This record gives sequence, structure tokens and C-alpha cells, in this order.
Amino acid sequence: RAAVRAGAGLLACGLAVLALTGGPEPGGPGAARRAVPPLPGAIPAGSDVPVAYRGMIETAARRCPEPEVTPVLLAAMLKAESGFDPNAARPETGEYGIAMWTPSVFEAWGKAATHPGAKSYWDPGDAIAAMGNYVCWLDQQIKHRGLTRGLPALVAAAYRTSDKSVVAAGGVPERVRPHVDKVLQYLGGYGG
Repeated sequence: RAAVRAGAGLLACGLAVLALTGGPEPGGPGAARRAVPPLPGAIPAGSDVPVAYRGMIETAARRCPEPEVTPVLLAAMLKAESGFDPNAARPETGEYGIAMWTPSVFEAWGKAATHPGAKSYWDPGDAIAAMGNYVCWLDQQIKHRGLTRGLPALVAAAYRTSDKSVVAAGGVPERVRPHVDKVLQYLGGYGG
């Protein structure tokens, strides 16, 4: 037993030293380090997506299991909605904040924010978290109704109108085509 304890102690010490020093380089001394590829749909480092919102967007997208709901899709939608302006407002249509929420729709989806207490469509973190959940749900609804081609465009259209409008039109309704084209242009610019 003493030998087993001593061996376990030496192993633990050795692992601690490796953890603190970083251990030997894989492939031996001088081996080239390989860059870890970004996750699919990650926001490119040099893009115009404000750094302050990147983590929020990444988190919102990663919470959705649907492969089409990527950080770059959410970023393109936010850019088309408000130009990333958390103070954006369209009083004539009742839309506010970075994700241009109407208060009543935000009320239903604002629960996506992870902090306790009141949520606000003016708060970028709350608005983006809610957008991620809503976009994920829209994607699932559209696919469930048999539309699978061009899902990023369909989701962007549904966010502007509704999943029912997209399904009824069998695609992007003409009235939101200019907006959806703008989302797709931004998406392409982000590499999505």
C-alpha cells in the first residue's frame, strides 16, 4: 500500500509540473504549433461586428442545436436590423433595440437571458439571447413544415414577419425580400 501511495504521489507531482510548465511540445522541440480552427460560422476577427457583442452572439448561436443558426447569421441579422445600434428605434412599427424587438414579442422570448430579474429589449445581452432562442425556434418550425432550402434566408424572413408567413409564401415573402437580401449580403461578407 505504501508503494502504491508513493507512486500515486509521484504521478500527481509529475502531472502538476507538466501542467505548470506546459510540458514538452507535441512533436518534439521546435515543432510548429497548429492553429485551432474556429467553430463553423464563427465571427471573423476582422469583421465589423462590435467586439462587445461577439461573445453574446456566439453564446446565443451555440445554444441552438440547428446548424444553420450560426454566430455569423445572427450577426448579419443584427446588422440588417439595427446596424448593431442598441438604441435603435422604429416607433412607427414599435421596434426597439439592437435586435429591433417589439415589446410584446420580446416578452415571450426574453426569458432566454440567463440572469435573474427583469429583462429588457434595450439591453443588448438580453436582446441577443432572446433573438438566438427565437431564431432557433423559427428554424425548427420552418424545417418541420418541410421548407429546407435556403434556411438562412427563410429564418431572416420569418424574424421580420413570422414562420407562418414564410410557410404560406413557400419561401421569402416579397415584401421582406429587400431586407433578406441585405442579411444575405452581410452573411456573405462574414464568410457564412
